[in-house]
Amino acid sequence: MSLASLQQTFESIPEHVNRNAHLVHRGRFLNAQLKISIDSACWLMEIHEGKITSLTQKFPLFQTADLVISASGETWAALWEKFPKAGWHDIFALHKRGAMRIEVESHVLFAHLQYLKDVLNTPRQFHGA
Repeated sequence: MSLASLQQTFESIPEHVNRNAHLVHRGRFLNAQLKISIDSACWLMEIHEGKITSLTQKFPLFQTADLVISASGETWAALWEKFPKAGWHDIFALHKRGAMRIEVESHVLFAHLQYLKDVLNTPRQFHGA
């Protein structure tokens, strides 16, 4: 998958998440900012009461975030496969193998863990190979 294709796939997440009433309901207590990187491309995702209200690549240089996740394009492509290989199926598995970096305020992550995992795995449902 090319970097442009990965970026387009990532940018489709808000549309799919916000149309999923069950997922939005599960995240209804989450208000957070996430910085997510694919190779050198970085986005700021703002979540308000479970809805993704903003996804932008234009934000201040020293913008803080509640959760920062970065990985290579190959790692994101592997995560988003329809049937990912063992060890490539989950953000924690990818972090454990050293393929993904996760920096977090622990309360945000653990209080909303399944919601965040489902948001980041959304492309698997719609774009997985």
